[in-house]
Amino acid sequence: MLQRDFFAFCKSLRLTELKAIGALSQVKHFAEQDMVYSARDEGEELFIINRGGVELRPHNALPGSPARVLSRGDIFGETGALLGLPRDHTARACAALSVQCFRRNDFPELMQRVPAFFHFVAEKLASRLFQVRELGRSPNSALELSGSLDNFDIVTIYQTIIQSMQTGLLTIADEQGETISTFYFEKGAPRWGRFQHLSGEEAFWQLFLHEHRSASFFFSNQTPVGAGFGEGSALTRGADEILINAISMRDQFDDLRKRMRNQSAKLKRQQLNLTWDNPQLQDLRPVAEEIWQLAYNDELTLDQLHSRSGFCDWKIYKTVDHMVRAGLFALETDGKEERELAEVSE
Repeated sequence: MLQRDFFAFCKSLRLTELKAIGALSQVKHFAEQDMVYSARDEGEELFIINRGGVELRPHNALPGSPARVLSRGDIFGETGALLGLPRDHTARACAALSVQCFRRNDFPELMQRVPAFFHFVAEKLASRLFQVRELGRSPNSALELSGSLDNFDIVTIYQTIIQSMQTGLLTIADEQGETISTFYFEKGAPRWGRFQHLSGEEAFWQLFLHEHRSASFFFSNQTPVGAGFGEGSALTRGADEILINAISMRDQFDDLRKRMRNQSAKLKRQQLNLTWDNPQLQDLRPVAEEIWQLAYNDELTLDQLHSRSGFCDWKIYKTVDHMVRAGLFALETDGKEERELAEVSE
């Protein structure tokens, strides 16, 4: 039931409709912590997130209460834009943010030239209402959630758990019922995690990097603390921080995956020794060292690196991208070297 994102919607349009969307909207960019709008501002615009994340906080929110975080494909500002009401909350970029902005004054012309746009907006808002309603159903304080990831997204499930301050275990299983990942929460804070062979933060990042269609989820507060979790699976970052980082990684990973889309390409070593002197990528040095050891003698694909590495796919792709650019490895396909030279969209 999860609806297509804005880019997929645009691909379905005729050329004349696509030109109308371009003429009747604009892309706006915000740096991290920039205010998109404040409570009581006039609600003149509707926003669709193309990249990044935004925090929404009611104007009367209690100090310390968690914000609602929206990410790619989400719509916000619709109440003011559609009903003509002042904003009743603040919207602040929690990561580098890019949004498609539609002005209230352009709605009549937009309705005439691209009627499918308002059907798309209705789909997105109905999907959000469905998720909030279904995840909000709980007969008592002992929250138990379950469903299919065809109908719910990971960000909404995660925020439901942290905002309700629940303690328990979130389990995700594939369509055969085999467990993919387990994450333990204590009073709404993520404490331990495992995703396939990954543990701790790497497991959490991996959960957000891929869509898990046809998978199912179940949250129960009946699981003993730390059950089944080994050393290295602890999560120490705050609930909001870890979510915002995951959303940012997902956006960057999508860019990398589009550019490095040939999963059969193999890494072939080009240098005798590893050099890693980029000061902006020092946090990826352990990833580079591991990849260097794994692929020093064996020509491995990205998929093979994933199964052997203790790091999430974003870190693998980011590191491999730099190693290819630096001439440490070449990506070889059908006996021909292919270097990924396009710029990474940060």
